[in-house]
Amino acid sequence: MKNVLYIAVFMFTTVFFAQNKPKNVSEETTTKTITIDDGQEVTEQKVKITTREEQKIELDESEKNNVNQDIVASPTKVTQTIEIDTEMDPIYNSKTESIHYNYNDENYVFKKNSKGFMVSELASDSEMDFGNILRTSRANNYYFTSNDYNGIGYFDTNNNFVIEYYDASKNAIVKKVFTMAK
Repeated sequence: MKNVLYIAVFMFTTVFFAQNKPKNVSEETTTKTITIDDGQEVTEQKVKITTREEQKIELDESEKNNVNQDIVASPTKVTQTIEIDTEMDPIYNSKTESIHYNYNDENYVFKKNSKGFMVSELASDSEMDFGNILRTSRANNYYFTSNDYNGIGYFDTNNNFVIEYYDASKNAIVKKVFTMAK
């Protein structure tokens, strides 16, 4: 009976750990030193930009019994972290994490903050505030606010951000899907 229990535990843990989905991950870090002369003193600031790309590896279902299978294109999650150091110590003073999304051929950036995310629309050379995503007490539920509408939001299984809100002119619930930039 003891051996049966050991075998059952071993089989359960093996099955549990075998379920990890493989993914491609690439990370690039760039550090720039900026010298600022304000007329009284010269100071140096370091800016470190880390870009991390994650992509799930998905195989072609039509070739599931073959040895060498083709990889199917899947969405790539791009996370950019910007860290700024204003002193001479090795610790960076501020950190900003952002993720890029698309909606209706427009580019948006979601910048993580203490309450959730700040959403900005990327114009040709600038960023315009679009709205805020506030974290709620429930997992994967957010409250979206903007000048045009307010609604609820969540991340779907493909890491796209979905906003649902009531449009009084249409007398209907409208759903907007911000797809992760590839």
